Amino acid sequence: MIIRCISDSGLSLRPYEYEPIINKYKYGRFGACEFTEFGGIEVGREYLVMGLVVFEAYQGYLIDDNGFISVNPCQLFEVIDNKLGSNWHFRLIGIEEYIYPYIQAVFGYCEFCSDKMAYQNLIVEKEYESQVIYFKRKIELENELAL
Repeated sequence: MIIRCISDSGLSLRPYEYEPIINKYKYGRFGACEFTEFGGIEVGREYLVMGLVVFEAYQGYLIDDNGFISVNPCQLFEVIDNKLGSNWHFRLIGIEEYIYPYIQAVFGYCEFCSDKMAYQNLIVEKEYESQVIYFKRKIELENELAL
């Protein structure tokens, strides 16, 4: 799936809140206030989606920009090409897992879905080996999709 960034600001997420938020400094369901700027993404740039994370309150795309891997709310993007790789996997997060209930499910490349520590290692800890696997799978997906 290819997406294009249409915004990098918390202000643009306000219309997607379940209830209106009057206070500009209050954080909503996306963990952002009106002044939040999402770093690691660039408005107008296209990204190859490597995964989808279903959080408790929203869904986010797993992408990278200049080597910086992050998960950002889907509402900050528009879908350019909705084709998924043939090797995408799915995993429902178990109640016993550390990331539950904050994360409910993940879609994406095999290791991202099969390793119960993948999100923690890739996004939080920025573990080198997890990043190597991510970029290896990204190259494979680019080749499959002929990008």
